[in-house]
Amino acid sequence: MRGQLGFDEGGGAVLDVCGSVILLDHADRPLPDGVDGSWVEVRVAPDNVTAWPYEV
Repeated sequence: MRGQLGFDEGGGAVLDVCGSVILLDHADRPLPDGVDGSWVEVRVAPDNVTAWPYEV
């Protein structure tokens, strides 16, 4: 999926995909400085995707 990367009020990463905002849970490393507002493509294996509170 492709979208615009940003941060929520708590500093969590979010991806805006055509107006739908998806909360991202990322690795232990913080995201690099200057990525807020960047356009990104996210590729994830299906077995690593969850939709809280359900397993996809």
